[in-house]
Amino acid sequence: MLAQTELEIREREIRTEFLNRIGRELEGRRTALTQQLDEINSSLSQLWTEYGQLQNSGAYVNRIPTEILCQIFSSCLNVPKLSGDGYYTYEDERPCAEVILTHVCQHWRNVAINDPNLWRSFRYKTPRWKRDPISRFNSYLQRSYPTTIDLFIHFNFSSHEDMTLLSAAVLRVDRWRRVTIISEDNKFNWSPFQLALKDTRAPNLEYFSFRPSLFVSGHASSGHVLPASTLEPKIFTLGAPKLAHIHLDSTVPYFFLPPLSNVTTFSLDAKYVGPSSVTWDAFLDILALPGLTNLSIGGEVLLGPSHEQLHRPIQANALQHLRWSVDPDGLNHFLSYLSAPKLETLVLCRIHLPHVPNTTTASISLPSLRSLYIIECANLASSHYIRFLASGCPDITHLSMSYYRPESGHLLGYLNQEVEVEGRCHWTNLETVTAYIDGANTVAPYLAFAQPRKRPESSSLDSEGASLLHRPLTLRVSNRLLSSWATHLPEGWEELNKVCNVTSWTTSSEILPAQWPPGGTNCVMQNDRSSQFNFAVDWNEL
Repeated sequence: MLAQTELEIREREIRTEFLNRIGRELEGRRTALTQQLDEINSSLSQLWTEYGQLQNSGAYVNRIPTEILCQIFSSCLNVPKLSGDGYYTYEDERPCAEVILTHVCQHWRNVAINDPNLWRSFRYKTPRWKRDPISRFNSYLQRSYPTTIDLFIHFNFSSHEDMTLLSAAVLRVDRWRRVTIISEDNKFNWSPFQLALKDTRAPNLEYFSFRPSLFVSGHASSGHVLPASTLEPKIFTLGAPKLAHIHLDSTVPYFFLPPLSNVTTFSLDAKYVGPSSVTWDAFLDILALPGLTNLSIGGEVLLGPSHEQLHRPIQANALQHLRWSVDPDGLNHFLSYLSAPKLETLVLCRIHLPHVPNTTTASISLPSLRSLYIIECANLASSHYIRFLASGCPDITHLSMSYYRPESGHLLGYLNQEVEVEGRCHWTNLETVTAYIDGANTVAPYLAFAQPRKRPESSSLDSEGASLLHRPLTLRVSNRLLSSWATHLPEGWEELNKVCNVTSWTTSSEILPAQWPPGGTNCVMQNDRSSQFNFAVDWNEL
């Protein structure tokens, strides 16, 4: 009773076949129309592209020759890629200039993509960006060919698969020019990277900054982990003939020491405490490098000299700029016996100054030193090391000092005491003094400092007969202090102005330049702020 009859079944089959046939015909028509619509859209796209090109062809900016446009694009990359707080800016925080240029118009995109110089700088920071870093890296490699490449890679504490990127980068070590690799993860396995770099040649590498924050326990008696006692390279063992600028953290010399034979700038920093990864013998070998002009030692990264090496004179004939932080014993063994005839700049930061050595060989000879920076250095009055230092560099013209909440005195007070008590006026040829001393808010100590160094502008001849201009002293203090003097201490302020020129500084970089070495032109060095831990200026001036 519920079953269909044969007639009903036949009618259903006929109707089903009819509907299937109509459906197939409609599907075919829709496919044809879709294809036709795609063709129309494609034609319209080409039409409007050509229309836009014709419309834009009359614009002056699109009539600029490609070579000149490339130069303009390149100038976009010269702006330091630093945010306001001094840290590196990454693509996920702010689009890179080279990427922005490819999204302006078709003409600019074609020019930008085919300009290798726009794509020679690759930056990466974990956690991984949405876009696959390997794909992005390969795009930069392809677009920058055949130029050399710059790499800035920063690994933080987040989980990551960064070895893949490092492995890809190692395959093109022949194209490396300036490389910065920073890691905050001391549990990261660097062994594959070290093995990959060991027997390689880096023919174009000029700048190498490597701060892996390795975990290194105490030196093993078995000899498994020992400090570097020679300059034998452990990576790039087949050579890096252009490598001139090297910035390392204190864990690197154990496993990753690069070739140093052509180095002009060498920086070794302990981010927190130790380890001491370079022996005194190796340090003396570094000083003996013929091209070494810039040296930075941050923290207790050196093993002290042996008994036989104590009190020996040290010669650094090429050295021009020196920074030293934290390690007073190392400073005493080094600076107290140093002769550096070309040294122009000396930075001493966060050091409990040692006592003057009582050995007959102790002598400082820095006849060319003109700029001295004393940052948070204590033990001034009891050690009198400043007096010893001044005897070896009497012709300082720029002095910069900074003390945030000084508890045991500061340089300004010590220099005034030397005049008042001992009758010693150090550095009478000073032209500029930049000072930040928390708590020294009156005019009196600055006036006491400036009065014995007062002089009119004059000129003289040096030993070779060249004219030397001697300018009056200029004192630079904070804006706040300057305003306070003018408002609340007008008489002292007026008297100080009669003795010297008084101006203001506004940022900590005017106390101690963030860029090191001074006057450098290497952009990567400007952007690499990872070495500033030992050489930062603490201040609170609003």
